[in-house]
Amino acid sequence: MIKKTLFLIWLITLPHSFSSAQEELPAINVVYPKDGQTLTSSDSAFIFGWVTPRSSLVINGLDVEVYPNGAFLAFLGIQPGEFIFELADSNEKGVAVDSVRVSVPNYSSTISEDSLAIEKTGMLPDVDMNLRAGDIIQFRFKGTPGGKATFSIEGLVFNLPMTQSIFQNEKYWGREVFGDKDSTNQIQSSGVYTGAYQIKPEDKLENAKVIFQLSRELKDSLKLAPLAEVDKVSNTVSLKTFASGRITVTQDLIPQIIEFTDSVQIVRTGPGLGYLLLFQPKGIRAIANGQIGEWVRIKLAPSQEGWVKLGSIKLLPPGTSIPRSKINLIRTENRPDRVSVIIPLSQRLPFKIEQDSSEILLSIFGGISNTDWVKYNPEDELINQISWSQLQESVYQLNIKLNQKQQWGYDAHYDGTDLVLDINKKPKIEKDLDGLKIAIDAGHSPEDGAVGPTGLTEKEVNLHLAYRLKYLLEEHGAEVVLTRGGMEAVELYDRPKRATEAGSHILISIHNNALPDGVNPFINNGVSTYYYHPQSLPLARSIQKELVKRLDIPDYGTYYASFVLTRPTQLLCVLVECAFIMYPQQEMMLRDDKFKQEVVEGIYRGIKKFCREF
Repeated sequence: MIKKTLFLIWLITLPHSFSSAQEELPAINVVYPKDGQTLTSSDSAFIFGWVTPRSSLVINGLDVEVYPNGAFLAFLGIQPGEFIFELADSNEKGVAVDSVRVSVPNYSSTISEDSLAIEKTGMLPDVDMNLRAGDIIQFRFKGTPGGKATFSIEGLVFNLPMTQSIFQNEKYWGREVFGDKDSTNQIQSSGVYTGAYQIKPEDKLENAKVIFQLSRELKDSLKLAPLAEVDKVSNTVSLKTFASGRITVTQDLIPQIIEFTDSVQIVRTGPGLGYLLLFQPKGIRAIANGQIGEWVRIKLAPSQEGWVKLGSIKLLPPGTSIPRSKINLIRTENRPDRVSVIIPLSQRLPFKIEQDSSEILLSIFGGISNTDWVKYNPEDELINQISWSQLQESVYQLNIKLNQKQQWGYDAHYDGTDLVLDINKKPKIEKDLDGLKIAIDAGHSPEDGAVGPTGLTEKEVNLHLAYRLKYLLEEHGAEVVLTRGGMEAVELYDRPKRATEAGSHILISIHNNALPDGVNPFINNGVSTYYYHPQSLPLARSIQKELVKRLDIPDYGTYYASFVLTRPTQLLCVLVECAFIMYPQQEMMLRDDKFKQEVVEGIYRGIKKFCREF
């Protein structure tokens, strides 16, 4: 392992160069984008790679800077459809040419007005739905502008009107998150027809089809689809099509109870949307009251719903008891490294945990207060006070006030039907970092991660930085765990698992950045840190501050981000994007030992200052 690591260090520090026989001959190597690739931006894109050092490069008629090591990076305008980057590299020895063909999406395309057509893409509903009274169904399709549109639900309603509008897609996330404030654009397209229907209590459907119809005045110049129907009496032509999703409406006389079957379940805000409840244990029960495609809706409270994957639950037989539990008492148990708050329940219920600096709010969905007792362990010095409230009919909330201003992690789990919340105590740090256990994750592998213009891979640099940081932290007394020690494959979800199973207090995940298509890399680059839970934000800010002090690159900021390596609750988790490996200057820095040492010094000092303050 030592020989392999030393070889890796030597390899990364080597500058990119051509062999002496080819050193002065023009050559072009495009790293990104690849020939035939489909881009995600429709108006601009970057292209980078390497050419012969000290040569002159032109891309699509524009002069592009060539860095001393031959690296280049350009940010150019593009157009929808097939787009070609034409490259020419020249010096005194000759000229080399290359081209890269890419596919550019046309997000704002509009169907020609001299036709009558309906597009299948973008229709709603696009998956089967099982809904209840009161639910609102949204209908949408894209067709020829200027027509008259209706929708029908087979066996229920017929020819309800739809409205034509200029449809605005969601803003491109890449520019919203990583771009400058003036670079965001919202894509519009005309000829989008929308409608809605609210299900009535008496409605009942079984796998009903949705029929769209688009009509317009008949003209000789119209290009008609084969299935278009002409009505010469009214001088109109119409076209019908079916939505791909069908509708079922169920009247629930007996509530459908479901049980979580995954070892760890995520409850989302909507089908495929953001996280609502994290890390729900197996065996939790809830009421299901709807389904859209593979997503099942569950009722958490009178005004709160969530969504879970159909494949991660099982349906329980009719007559299964409603997921409810009286909560009679709360007690705490003191342990060497944590305090456990124990809530006895009669069955496993969904829960949600929210944090403030010295406070934890624990909401239990289906919990009903009958709480007359809160028993504090006499040896517990962590918990200041526990109070409860009944927020809604079936939402019970604990407010746990702590005696330490910084939280160091928690773990919520079930012991039988007892809900247990383990709250970590601050580790006993004797001197410098002595007493602190830190896990370091070298991001990526076996996949390369981001790749620099001269071919330097992120997984190589991440591992090199991880070892440098490991040795530095150990010099200052910390115990260090690596989630990977070489180029072996380590599954993404195994990385935080290794950190928590080792009993780590802090997890640092090391990465080097790249941008999504359409974001200008010349004004968007630098060092950045990422966190998910509020408990990790002070550490992320401390590390970011120290890195900005030491590195001669821009401050790219601190971000809340839902990454696998930032979501664990049991420890403080920070992901560090040390530099932009796609940016030629910063890729060169990542080959430089002095710069890499400044990176790990910054991380170390950020951890140290955080520990002193908290």
